[in-house]
Amino acid sequence: MTQTQKTIASLYAMVGAGSIMMVVPYSMIPYAGIACALVGFIATYIYKFKNKGNELYQFHCRYLIRTVWISSLILMLGIIVFGSIIFLNGDMSAINDMMLSAERGVVPSEYDIYAMQMQFVIVNKSIIILAAVIALLPYPLYLIYRTIKGVRVLVR
Repeated sequence: MTQTQKTIASLYAMVGAGSIMMVVPYSMIPYAGIACALVGFIATYIYKFKNKGNELYQFHCRYLIRTVWISSLILMLGIIVFGSIIFLNGDMSAINDMMLSAERGVVPSEYDIYAMQMQFVIVNKSIIILAAVIALLPYPLYLIYRTIKGVRVLVR
């Protein structure tokens, strides 16, 4: 593998790994994923403009940039679908109770809001999981597919 191919492969790795880390719902991993993907995305633009005469860089940088923008659109649509599924099918009684209390002048404390959130998640756990699989799974699957396809073209 040439140095150019190694550099391009590391761009794929940064964007791909960062994008996958963004959807891992554990601690600080999503934030690290956002940083990793963002650095890879910016580096892709830098390498694209730095190597205007190199067709290998141009092809893979355009491909990776297009992948990131299209996957962002897929994620945005997935978030809208996720929210719609939860809103239309979820049990909103915990939120409605808190809103009724607020309308009566009772200002909820930070603990009250946290308790309401936990109650909402517990009551709607199955619909949240189902909505996440339906609406959010296409995002990492698309990124994995495009990354594998790009790397396969790179190593040929």
